[in-house]
Amino acid sequence: MKTTAAEIYTAFAPLGLVKEMVGPDQPVHRIAPIEDCGPGDLVFVDKPKFAILVAQRRPAVVVTSFKLKTLFADRGDMTLLLTANVNLAQALIKQRYAGRQFDAAGWPQIHRSAVVHETAMLAATAVVEPRAVIGRNVRLGERTRIMAGAVVEHDAQVGSDTVVHPNAVIGYACLVGSESVIGAGAVIGSEGYGFAQDQQGKSHPIPQTGNVVLGDRVRVGANCCIDRAAYRTTRIGAGTKLDNLCHIAHNVEIGEDCLLTSMFCVAGSTTIGNRVMASGQTGVLDHLKICDNAVLLHRAGVTADIDQPGAYAGLPVQPLKEYLRNTAVFRMLADLRQRLLALERRDGPPDQ
Repeated sequence: MKTTAAEIYTAFAPLGLVKEMVGPDQPVHRIAPIEDCGPGDLVFVDKPKFAILVAQRRPAVVVTSFKLKTLFADRGDMTLLLTANVNLAQALIKQRYAGRQFDAAGWPQIHRSAVVHETAMLAATAVVEPRAVIGRNVRLGERTRIMAGAVVEHDAQVGSDTVVHPNAVIGYACLVGSESVIGAGAVIGSEGYGFAQDQQGKSHPIPQTGNVVLGDRVRVGANCCIDRAAYRTTRIGAGTKLDNLCHIAHNVEIGEDCLLTSMFCVAGSTTIGNRVMASGQTGVLDHLKICDNAVLLHRAGVTADIDQPGAYAGLPVQPLKEYLRNTAVFRMLADLRQRLLALERRDGPPDQ
């Protein structure tokens, strides 16, 4: 990495991300963690408790908030880049200057061990790494990378600037948007879970002949499974991010810009709105509707529709404040029972 404080300011000031530069221009050689920073480094500081450590280690550039500006007022050897959103600045600046360099792997554009069907249409800048398989009529967009061992089955399409990590599978006829990330071992378009039982209780599969459509900027974590629809489309909207080990069942529709963390599991034909957030191990039953801007916490178990924005928790889910009150009472149940038994022994049991 080789840049300067002024170059970073010039790059991000027009976007409104970095609003002010305080101090001299100086070179930046590394983006570093606060605990390990030193001269020539750039660090991000969003909490007052880090100010003393940063002052001791003396990095070249500190990206911080206007609120914390005064903590560095007497440090003339450090340049401040001031922003209203330190975390967003960290995301965008690190993406630009210190993100993963996939070209560092050193593979040729189309590795000789890759299997690419003669009908596949690959953009001139697409990359296919060792032992990847690209099926019939597949289309890959500009600068998209299919990493080692990944499979893109026939008639699938992947947009531009998307990375499909090792051993992931893009199932037949599925569509993946641009600027997306498919984690290692993830399966997009696995067979939906649909069976019919005969009189002897034997299960017979109902062919799942739909597909999966992922919008732009979708992130699918490692080892996620997204099932194809029975007839139409399982859909995940633009900007939604799935953590590792999530399961999305057939015919589910998830809106835009959702944040769904590890082990999120949703059953078939449920519709989830935009900007929904879910903490780890959240479960959602089938054929439900969850509105925009819902937040699901504490291993939430959703068994009925949610039609009002807000935070929910528990099984079955309750509004968060109600859940916290009930949890507090639950912890005292044993004590309350003992007190009730003592009252009954003193006054006798209640009249029948």
